[in-house]
Amino acid sequence: MALLWRAVAQLSLWTFDRAAAIEFGKTYTHLRRGGRMIQIPDIQIAAIAASLGNCTIISKDSDFRAIPGLAVEDWSQP
Repeated sequence: MALLWRAVAQLSLWTFDRAAAIEFGKTYTHLRRGGRMIQIPDIQIAAIAASLGNCTIISKDSDFRAIPGLAVEDWSQP
C-alpha cells in the first residue's frame, strides 16, 4: 500500500475548474451540433487539457480527435 501512495504522490492532478467547465460547454455544444457525441468523461478530460493548454496523450482512442484545437498523440504505436 505504501508503494501505491508513493506512486500517487508523484502524479499531477488537475481539477475541473471554471475554465474547464467553460471549455466543456464549448466542446459539448460543438460536438452535439456536429452530430458526434462522445462520452462525458472524455469531454471533461479534453476540457481540462484545453483549459490548461496541455496535450492529451491517448492510446487508440479516436474520440479525442473529434475535438477542435486539442493536440492528440497516440503513444500506443512505436
